[in-house]
Amino acid sequence: MPNIRLIVNPVAGKGKGAAIAEQVSRVLTGYGLAHEIAYSSSPAGPTELARAAVRDRYALVVAVGGDGLVNQVASELVGSETVLAVIPAGVGNDFARGIGIPLDWARACAVIAQGRVCRLDVGTVNARYFFSVAVMGFAAEVNRRANRFRRWRINALYTVMTVATILRERPTRFTLFYDGCERQCYSWMIAVANTWSCARGMALVPSARPDDGLLDACIVGGMGRVELLWTFPRVFWGRHIYHTGIETLRCRELTVSTQGQGELYADGERIGMLPAVLSVVPRALKVMLPTGNIA
Repeated sequence: MPNIRLIVNPVAGKGKGAAIAEQVSRVLTGYGLAHEIAYSSSPAGPTELARAAVRDRYALVVAVGGDGLVNQVASELVGSETVLAVIPAGVGNDFARGIGIPLDWARACAVIAQGRVCRLDVGTVNARYFFSVAVMGFAAEVNRRANRFRRWRINALYTVMTVATILRERPTRFTLFYDGCERQCYSWMIAVANTWSCARGMALVPSARPDDGLLDACIVGGMGRVELLWTFPRVFWGRHIYHTGIETLRCRELTVSTQGQGELYADGERIGMLPAVLSVVPRALKVMLPTGNIA
């Protein structure tokens, strides 16, 4: 019986998921790695297939798809001895970017065959796992709008939606609890991250690392719209954090609430409404990584 299961979203990557999985299968066979392919046929399919793989003691589960599938699969592997590997086949692929997995599927296969197993941190938000970035404020609204155009997600789309949202929205008053402190801030956005990448490679929280036992947060202060629009392009290189109106912090647990209503998204999916408790579970997930440092 093969000890590696590929869990595949056949329609990932604008409908190319199944084709990519077949090519990946041939490459893994060339490496001498016995495996099986399990296609997801329902929204809950990846969760069920991953849960069964843990129950049946598979050594390695390969998530072939985008961030949504990775989240479903990885959530079932947390705390187990089953190792996660990722073949980026979605549109955003931010978890793969954030841990240094090549976006080219052939090079990602080489990581499976020749990489190293590491234990990485996992984020939790209101008792749900997340693996990349959670956002509140105007970034949550951008995420909501972008999800309407899943098959057309490109960086230009995020840019246009971000500008349009900034022109329409206003900063929000948030209350934060962390490290025994309570504070209020008037902010456009708060992002809490386990890895650096979100929205197809934006370095929203560039210092975030999934192996330091901490969550990193970026708080965008209530600056004027023109100033915020001037600062926004720097997010692609992580240089926005040097602006005086932007603050970063690190903590193990952060509670966020707001006056009125506020949504929260994590790993590109809607989690629910604030308030939220975000925390880190250190070294909770075994992941196959390239040799060398995490990106």
